[in-house]
Amino acid sequence: MLRFFFWTLLLLNSLLLAFNLGYLGSWPFSSHEPQRINGQRNPDQIQLLSASAVLALTETTSDSAKATQDKAKELIACLEVGNFLPAEATGFEEKMKSLALGERQARSNVSEVASHMVYIPPQGSKEGADKKTAELRRIGVTDFFVMQEPANLRWAISLGVFKSEEAAKAHLANLNSKGVKSARIGPREVSTAKFSYQLRKLNADEKSRFDAIKASYPNQESRHCAVAAQSRN
Repeated sequence: MLRFFFWTLLLLNSLLLAFNLGYLGSWPFSSHEPQRINGQRNPDQIQLLSASAVLALTETTSDSAKATQDKAKELIACLEVGNFLPAEATGFEEKMKSLALGERQARSNVSEVASHMVYIPPQGSKEGADKKTAELRRIGVTDFFVMQEPANLRWAISLGVFKSEEAAKAHLANLNSKGVKSARIGPREVSTAKFSYQLRKLNADEKSRFDAIKASYPNQESRHCAVAAQSRN
């Protein structure tokens, strides 16, 4: 009997040794989690994080998510743009309809007293003025009007009035670049009716879409409403 147990134990040990050495294949459970088993063969690749490191990593992720969320919710309290001449204001309002701001968009009348006028000298008659304005339209200049008074400027063509001489000179240079060679600058005291627009509570998407519209009006300035109010005082 003892001899039977001896040979039985010897056989079982031999089988275990053969499995461990791979002569009889692999253990059945080793095929269920091969990545885990293989991973255990490279313990040097495992990094243990301390509690403080885990907390710091969590806070960094949380702060990043919060910053992204805050940026999406960012609102601009009040933005003002203009001053637009009536003809320009009509086109601007039409484009702004796509934003559907409703009561968050308001228009204000602005009166400016200009002291410098860019103009083309009197053309002698209505026919002469009409001919000159037709030439202006052909080269893309549409912001003008034919003057009836004062008498010394009857049938002259006004191309814009400005508060500063620098602004008048800049406008004249722009007209020259378009081919208007007969324009000049002269003194002029008139009250010019223009329009400005206040846009309130713009989110990031609305601000981006507004900027795309504003790009069509490079001569118009946009500013925060507080700055605009101070400039009028």
